[in-house]
Amino acid sequence: MNNCERKTLALMTSLLNNADACRGNFYDSLLENLSTILKFNFAGVYFINDDEFYRVSQRTNDDIIPLVLDKELSKKIIECENHTYETQIDDSNYGFLTISKLLIKNSLYGLILLKSKAKYSESELSSFAAFCAIASYLIKDYELNDVYKMQLKALQDAIAEKNSAYEVIEKQHKKLIELDKTKNAFLANISHELRTPLNAIIGFSQALGCKIFGELNPKQEEYIKDIQISSLHLLGMINEILDLSKIESKAMKASLMELDPGVVIQEAINILTPLSEQKSISVNFINTCKGNIISDYQKLQQILYNLLSNAIKFTPDNGKIEIRISNENKDFILEVQDNGVGIDKKYHNKIFTKFVHLNNIYVKNQSSTGLGLTITKELVKLLKGKITLESTVNKGTTFKVVLKGALI
Repeated sequence: MNNCERKTLALMTSLLNNADACRGNFYDSLLENLSTILKFNFAGVYFINDDEFYRVSQRTNDDIIPLVLDKELSKKIIECENHTYETQIDDSNYGFLTISKLLIKNSLYGLILLKSKAKYSESELSSFAAFCAIASYLIKDYELNDVYKMQLKALQDAIAEKNSAYEVIEKQHKKLIELDKTKNAFLANISHELRTPLNAIIGFSQALGCKIFGELNPKQEEYIKDIQISSLHLLGMINEILDLSKIESKAMKASLMELDPGVVIQEAINILTPLSEQKSISVNFINTCKGNIISDYQKLQQILYNLLSNAIKFTPDNGKIEIRISNENKDFILEVQDNGVGIDKKYHNKIFTKFVHLNNIYVKNQSSTGLGLTITKELVKLLKGKITLESTVNKGTTFKVVLKGALI
């Protein structure tokens, strides 16, 4: 082994052992190390792109103009079967180019070019080839490391941005929750405050309508009915807002007890009688339920109140409504059937969504909060039941509520 080969071996060992140490100025360090084993006036590292080479780093020992590889020379280098390519150039001072390919698994990705006054010996060319073989892997590792660092930084930036977005979203979410609690508290409070005097208005108007305090002339009777009907409409809307606020705040609980479902249903029918009488709608109640049930008195009444209110609202004058309660084994069944405007099948799921107004679809002159059926569905769920409907446009609708295992 001659001196050049020994220096090359020592240098390659040093490069491999200290690859990480030279990453700061990688190419400068690489070419500087190359200058310790070979004399040159210009050295450059080039990468290939579309069969052309572009320079990524250079080192000059004199005032040498950096070499640009033209297409013709690039083609000769690519087509050369040897790893090392030599050629003489038209330059009186620096007349030799020595080029060693940078390969990874026989795939060419670049080269190291040396420009010198004298031609290299065979041992020097061998040392240059050996140096470039090691450099090929060091350069590729360096480039991939840079790509990895860029990708890692991009990932870290994305994660930081994502975490920042999550923090903002979480803060906004907390604010929304607080605002929602405030809204629900306000609705519950205002609904309660409105419902108390309204119950008094309904009670006294019913007493006047029953002529407990004396006879009424026809005009007074008409006005008393108007007060009752308007009060019932308003009470229904207030109840819906209050019930929704309780449902959304998870404050609504079922108070289960033994009860006679016939009594509960009849009371709800009686409350809404002024509304059905106003439209001359006949309400027929059929009770074939055999026994009492375990349920929530107020919630069950509210379910029928909402379903019957809807039936009256969307049934034409002189129409018919039938309310049926029955049982199938231990299941309690409540059905409300009308011969009103009906509901198109495509709206069957939508009507249980908040703020969907049936009157916007079918009847234009009816007022509604669009909450009645939403609340009804939630009340049925609270009582461990299920609500379904069957309907045909212009023929009527039947709502069916099944409370599983409610019969005693």
